[in-house]
Amino acid sequence: MNSPSSPALAVQWFDGLHPVARAASVWFDAGRVCVQASDESAPRDYASAMLRWPEPLRQGQRQILLPDGGVLACPDATEYDAWLGRSGRRHGLIPRWQQNAWATLLTLALLAGSLFAGWRWGVPLAADATVQVLPQDLDHQIGTRVLGELDAHLLKRSQLTWAERNAVFDRFADAVDTALDNRALPKLTRFHLEFRDGGKALGPNAFALPGGTIVITDELVRMLADRPEAMVGVLGHELGHVKHRHGLRLTLRAGAAGLATGVLLGDFSVALASAPALLAQKSYSRDFEREADDYARTLMRGARINPAVMVSFFERMQKLRAQGDGDPDSNAFATAFSTHPADEERIAFFKK
Repeated sequence: MNSPSSPALAVQWFDGLHPVARAASVWFDAGRVCVQASDESAPRDYASAMLRWPEPLRQGQRQILLPDGGVLACPDATEYDAWLGRSGRRHGLIPRWQQNAWATLLTLALLAGSLFAGWRWGVPLAADATVQVLPQDLDHQIGTRVLGELDAHLLKRSQLTWAERNAVFDRFADAVDTALDNRALPKLTRFHLEFRDGGKALGPNAFALPGGTIVITDELVRMLADRPEAMVGVLGHELGHVKHRHGLRLTLRAGAAGLATGVLLGDFSVALASAPALLAQKSYSRDFEREADDYARTLMRGARINPAVMVSFFERMQKLRAQGDGDPDSNAFATAFSTHPADEERIAFFKK
């Protein structure tokens, strides 16, 4: 870095004592930096290690900060950089990287890639890990609030008789008990069935809310009245969402900031307030749907029900979707299940 005497550079010297800058020259000499003011007979010298070299900007003056509070300023950035190079000293790696166009583009690409990776894989992994430490009561609170919002704006009171509702509940409860007795399921996943009239907005539908509430529309019960085993499969799918806490995981992934604050502060009011809107706007991922299908198939096998009965359910849904083409106010089941794997894939899965 140091030669016995390096080239001199013309600078403006702000010594902190005089109100205006003085013309001066600066050079390196044997590990020290010498500053010669135009109105002084002898130069001042400083140990090179004591000086600070602010990060240079692409445009604007270059500066050297002296240990006594003085500042050397060079308005000609090009001349300063050339002098620094001839003196054997270089800017640090970061400043040189910043001034290189290709390096800057590479940095932006790496940053974009990191942000995408964080959004695509980091947030889901962090959200799923966080769910493990969240209290089960939070699922119930969210589910209760979401059901209240749906009852206020979308769902109507069920028109089914008590006998019709009890028949659905008893058959599903018996299937769950049999699967537990046969050790197909590791333990009971608590659930509660709620029946509602879905109307044209939802049509034949069933969906699980965090905490174990499974909503079933009258239209679905009527559609599968002659295929009660298929109803067990549909409800088993929804119970799979409950088992794996998909609703809370979806809420946490979509509103990670609010729930992260709740974990730190123990206040989940933000999460509870935003959960209904998040769950209404978001859909389960295909991985979540496949996980729920796997749970349903396991339950059905454990209950001695052939999972292939689900084929009739998919066939009827395909027919219903075809009848609703072109009518935006028709049954919305296809929209609600838009993230489910394709029917062909699911039919093959339940036939295995």
